[in-house]
Amino acid sequence: MKPANLDIGYAEALLSNYAPDWALKSVEAIESSGTDNALFLLDDDCVLRIPTRPSAVDPLTKELMWLPSLAGLPLEVPKVLFHGRTKSQLGFDFGILTWIKGSVATEDRIDDPIVAAGALGDCLSKLHQKPIDNAPHAGPGNNNRGVDLTELTEKTLASIKVLADEIHANDARDLWRQACSMPFRDSPVWVHGDLKADNMLAQDGRLTAVIDWGLSAVGDPAVDIAAAWTWVAPEARAVFQSASGADDASWKRAQGWALYCATIALSFYRGRSHETLCDQSRRTLQMLGLQRS
Repeated sequence: MKPANLDIGYAEALLSNYAPDWALKSVEAIESSGTDNALFLLDDDCVLRIPTRPSAVDPLTKELMWLPSLAGLPLEVPKVLFHGRTKSQLGFDFGILTWIKGSVATEDRIDDPIVAAGALGDCLSKLHQKPIDNAPHAGPGNNNRGVDLTELTEKTLASIKVLADEIHANDARDLWRQACSMPFRDSPVWVHGDLKADNMLAQDGRLTAVIDWGLSAVGDPAVDIAAAWTWVAPEARAVFQSASGADDASWKRAQGWALYCATIALSFYRGRSHETLCDQSRRTLQMLGLQRS
């Protein structure tokens, strides 16, 4: 689906044809580590998002439909300003959203990791209380983020086997079994599904926003609590757990989610591409005590 020339000219033509009220704004391409959407800054205060491949169309469409329902969280969330759709044979949805200023929320951009952990935990607690009427459920449409962990056992154990040369494989399998032994029995809730530094923003040393909701759905909140091993500083985990309201069973399943996401990514990409993602995955495995020294 991706046009060969998805550049500023393409973006300007898209606006002119399908969003004429926005066509007079200046257009500037934005570099992004993401692979699903091309981003264009419009007049420094909003962003045009265009899916770059067929698999990215449904997540963006879902995001544009449901983001308004997730407004009012303690951390800022993008607001949908325009939801458009092309009329070609291979038509697709595109969106214009508020542009939230800030930088990727890496460790060096957070002044107080304990305050940041509390802010993220509080935001998740509020997210998990949002109404779920008619909301999409976790499954293939959101890369299974929030499904029952046992559904992912085959993939996880296969990935652990591939990584046995650099992780403590037996310990990883034990962690997975423990996580799967505590099934989620409560009502499903809204989850973000992809909480990593790339999808959070920091400004002036504070965590300020959560972006990229394409993998959001209704499911097990433990998939979000996994941020305790993918982003939260070790010394701030207790604050994060308290603020998020995660019980002991959710905490253990969250370790399973962190293990799953890290091993799936690292076993696929290492030695090939996406070195930043590989580094993030290795750090998660280190946080879980599974990375060999």
